[in-house]
Amino acid sequence: MGQMLPIFNIAKFFWGCLLIFILFAPVLSAQAAKSANDYFEYLQKRLISDGFDKDMIQKLYEKPQVYFETNSVSSFFAHKEARLNYDQFTDRTSIQKAKKYMENHQAELSNAEKVYGVDPKIITAIILVESRLGKLLGKRSVLNVLSTLASLADPKIRERLWKSITNPDQQKRTNFEKWALRKSKWAYAELKAFIEYVTREGIDPVNITGSYAGAIGIPQFMPSNILYYAEDGNRDERINLFNHADAIASIASYLKQNGWRPKISGKKAYKVIYRYNHSDYYVNTILKISELLEG
Repeated sequence: MGQMLPIFNIAKFFWGCLLIFILFAPVLSAQAAKSANDYFEYLQKRLISDGFDKDMIQKLYEKPQVYFETNSVSSFFAHKEARLNYDQFTDRTSIQKAKKYMENHQAELSNAEKVYGVDPKIITAIILVESRLGKLLGKRSVLNVLSTLASLADPKIRERLWKSITNPDQQKRTNFEKWALRKSKWAYAELKAFIEYVTREGIDPVNITGSYAGAIGIPQFMPSNILYYAEDGNRDERINLFNHADAIASIASYLKQNGWRPKISGKKAYKVIYRYNHSDYYVNTILKISELLEG
């Protein structure tokens, strides 16, 4: 899901070196593409140690499409919630498109309400904000994004990244190390969930693109949420979050399992939607869109 990232003090440091980072990113990415096994050697060993098939992992990281993405790291610091224009989702054009979406997917939305008890207007509002009703799904390789961040658990990779973005400074380096270790732990868990998901569904992982943070599909689920909440809405025995029926059912499943009930109070609805995306701006926008869809 498109979950907002906390703004850490370290972000202030990164804004200063972000321009340098982006200027050199294409060169760094090209170099990384030539030596993916070198960048991801430690990561592969961890995955194999955690039970993934050795041949599958090695073949996966030998593919030319798999490489260390410096740009994906810089995106974490370029993204800032306060700069997001949530008003774009509540203008007349967006609401009209959302109403048309509800007409086109009336059967799927009605079924989700029947099975999960979730208001179709809330589901539609989430799809509008997360992916512009399925039109904007992200262009980054989910495998590369998560592998790049997860690989920062390796001291050698952190050293390479650090040298590529700024001049050494011990205090800044300490902050960088804390951020990298925290983010790599999160990304490694998501990477394992992603590989488990694509293996289960028989999907080539190099073909899946998503957000700068690795969120996938129409509802912008993170891989761990796919495993736990995603549902087969069209009953084809597959879960494909690029399919509207599956996306609608999966959002409804997520909301229900996090406390949504028919005739839920406004206060409780707010708390449930907040679990989907930890942002007050986001929740208020979803609720406002839902109100506008009443008309």
